[in-house]
Amino acid sequence: MRTLFIAFWAIFATTIGTQAKTRQMKCNADTLIQQLDTTPYYAIRTLDSVVVTGSHTIHYADRDVIRITRDMRKGARNTAQMLGNIPGIDCDYSNNGLTYYGSSKILILVDSIEKSAEYVKELHHLRFNKVDIVPNPSGKYADYDVLINLHTKPNYEGYEGNAFEHAEVIPTDGNGKGKNFSSNYTSASFTYTKNKWNLVGSYNFRYNQSEKDNAENTTVNHVNGLQETNLSPLSAHYFRIHNAYAALDYQFNKNHSISGSYNYSTDATDDYFRAGIERSWLEDDRRDTIVRKQESGVNSTRHTLGLYYRGRSGAWNYTYDFNYINDGWTYDRNMHQSTGFVSSTNQRNHMDYVWTKSEVNRRFFDGKYYVSAGYNFTWKDYSQKDRMTNCLLSENSYKRNEFWTWMSYHFNEDTDLNFSASAQHIHTESADYEDNNMMYKLSGMLYHRWNKWLWMRFNYSANVAYPQLDQVSNYGFFTDSLNWKGGNPALKTQIYHSCKLRADFFNMFNIQAGYNYSPNLFANITDVGEGVLPSGEYGRYITNMPQNTSYKEFWLYFYIYKRIGNWTLSTSVTYENKRAEYMSYKNSNDGFDGSFHAKYYNSKHQLALQVLYNLNNAYGVSAQGKNTQKHDYIALYIGKDLFKQRMNIGIQYISPKIFCKGYYENISRSVAMSSYEHINVNKNAAHSLMFNLTYRFQGGKSIRQYNRSMSGEN
Repeated sequence: MRTLFIAFWAIFATTIGTQAKTRQMKCNADTLIQQLDTTPYYAIRTLDSVVVTGSHTIHYADRDVIRITRDMRKGARNTAQMLGNIPGIDCDYSNNGLTYYGSSKILILVDSIEKSAEYVKELHHLRFNKVDIVPNPSGKYADYDVLINLHTKPNYEGYEGNAFEHAEVIPTDGNGKGKNFSSNYTSASFTYTKNKWNLVGSYNFRYNQSEKDNAENTTVNHVNGLQETNLSPLSAHYFRIHNAYAALDYQFNKNHSISGSYNYSTDATDDYFRAGIERSWLEDDRRDTIVRKQESGVNSTRHTLGLYYRGRSGAWNYTYDFNYINDGWTYDRNMHQSTGFVSSTNQRNHMDYVWTKSEVNRRFFDGKYYVSAGYNFTWKDYSQKDRMTNCLLSENSYKRNEFWTWMSYHFNEDTDLNFSASAQHIHTESADYEDNNMMYKLSGMLYHRWNKWLWMRFNYSANVAYPQLDQVSNYGFFTDSLNWKGGNPALKTQIYHSCKLRADFFNMFNIQAGYNYSPNLFANITDVGEGVLPSGEYGRYITNMPQNTSYKEFWLYFYIYKRIGNWTLSTSVTYENKRAEYMSYKNSNDGFDGSFHAKYYNSKHQLALQVLYNLNNAYGVSAQGKNTQKHDYIALYIGKDLFKQRMNIGIQYISPKIFCKGYYENISRSVAMSSYEHINVNKNAAHSLMFNLTYRFQGGKSIRQYNRSMSGEN
């Protein structure tokens, strides 16, 4: 820890000593800063300019402000495709999916208000004139890798409606027995903007179906010498959801606005499993085979109400978000075995959920020093009842109070340093359990621009979490004749360190490296012990005990983005190395994944072509096991715009397992039990065809004037 901080401040001292260079585009920077300062309802951190890299982009220490140009709009039929023309952001034409340097943990705001991402991505980009890209946001958006804030044009008026239909089929079920309809997504939305009012309404329906064939699973229990292996298993998964959404925004004046939203959703999930189970007793070589069938289903109904306020008073800016969720769902599971064993679970669950986010911020000392602070509150109340008897099975509550602050100092045009801290108090309570827990987080970032074409960001964060009462209590109990659940009084406080360095070259190459380390990560360790079993006999049992384990992770990421004429090319490669250790248990896992994305758009014929290759490898590790996923696919897409980009039709073909075998492997071992799982063929990994149909109608003074000349864009 000491060495890490010494290295950090050495880098910082060297950086401060570097002389700032004159910027040729300073005039453009002042103009854009003035535009930014007069933008109402701006709830994200604002700092003085660091540097200008072109006529439409300003780099700040914590974000980039990009003025949307004609070149960025070229060939884009919606906002998602327009964002895909920004370096670092890739858009999948087939589903409007966005990634930021390979990450899909993206939050999209419109004028600093959270909106449905699917709705926003289908909007026409002509209603926006500026976008903020905030990587690794702090404070109330700390759970995302990037925040994208779109700014609506001042005095925009117009209406817009979008209808979208997506269907995907698998030509065969993997065994050549017929076609399989695997997914469907249908959506419709309408937006009306006039003067100070903005009205939004939308509806969507999603359906997914997947199956797994030939899943091999073997489990060995060393306590009783029983080995179980799945024979010819078959499982299926079905999911359906309906969503209806409405929102109303009102702008009182240039300094104050309020928004309200309501969302209603109902969904259902069904899972089916059938397999022959071969059982072997290793000590005497006895064998038998049984048939196991299991069905489970979840049906949910959710109401969500949201209120959002944005305001400004002098140099102070403040925001407040409120959300309330009323969620109820049923859970049913039935299992049958040929031995005569039957298990049935029928439950009704209900949850009330409230969360609020608030922030206040301002600048000091001619804008060099910036500070923001906020308070977040979360409350959940949960209950579970038996549907057959109406008996209360479980009841608990959860409260979280979080205070956070973020501050930065602008040394010169090349260097910024910022710092953030947060403290959370978590209270959990049930009929026989009550606990209070504290969590702390500290982080810092150094931004420095070395020259016109090279700049970097260095991030460091530390998370501190205290063990909860059920993790450190001496109290314990047997869940059955073999399993023991209890706490560990010797459990230490968890500290998790994370470092990340990002460097950008020529606005085209991006290199990132990171190192995560925890000497005492919370983890459950499965082991074998001796004691008195519930039967009264002295014997051996399995324990599942919280322990402090060591965890180390190193990753290296490379990304390149290039636009050549009508072509947009991007590729990324990631290497991961993970290690976990506890006493005699040690495991490591490492490997590569990556992607290649090539897009072409012909403006004359309004024709889009896309080639996408994904290497979806994933590597997980724990002290007692590891899991590895290796799967890749290539997707070929062709799309055609019609009626001045009002209609779009597209088709995509996906072919999996180009270079990889396509499997998921999970291995876990302990003194008491070892298991090995190997899934060889995934239904959703088969060859598939996707069809899209999109139609937009639009009108309004601003859209017509803008389409006519595209004046004022570079």
